[in-house]
Amino acid sequence: MTDLTKVADNIDGLADREIKAGGFKFTFASVFAILAFISTIVGGLYGGFVLYQKIEEVAGLDISAYQKQMDIMDARMQGVAEKVEEGVEYSRAIKNGLSDDILRIEQQVDRMDDTVRIIEDSVDGSVRESEAEVRRLIKEAVSDIRILIDAAEVRFENQRERVRTSQTADMKELEDRLMAKLQRALDNPLSD
Repeated sequence: MTDLTKVADNIDGLADREIKAGGFKFTFASVFAILAFISTIVGGLYGGFVLYQKIEEVAGLDISAYQKQMDIMDARMQGVAEKVEEGVEYSRAIKNGLSDDILRIEQQVDRMDDTVRIIEDSVDGSVRESEAEVRRLIKEAVSDIRILIDAAEVRFENQRERVRTSQTADMKELEDRLMAKLQRALDNPLSD
């Protein structure tokens, strides 16, 4: 354990110790700061060098190949734009055609509605006229039937009266004959 205490004591005193180099006195903190500064400069130089290499690499590229690819892409995009424009025009034409078709259909429906109304009015008028005609015909038929019934009743009454008169006459004749026979039988009981 004593060894660890010595190491810890040495580390605690390390911050206060000074190092002499080239006539300058440095503490450990200043040495670490100088090393950090030097490593930052070296890292920056290395990054600049790598960036320089990348710039050289880009500068040495064949830009015409990229330009050709860009031209091809522009041509394709122009073709796509033309196709989109054609599609828009086609859609617009379809929309206008559909709009015209819908207007024509609405006009036809309106004409059909008008025709249906005219036909309904005509049919209603015809039905009313037919109903009036049927009522008139029924009244005439009832009147004619009453006349026929009345005439039949008159004929029936006349026939009944004739039958009654005929029956009365027949009965009178029969009675007269029976009375005559009865009288004969009474007058001559042995004759028959």
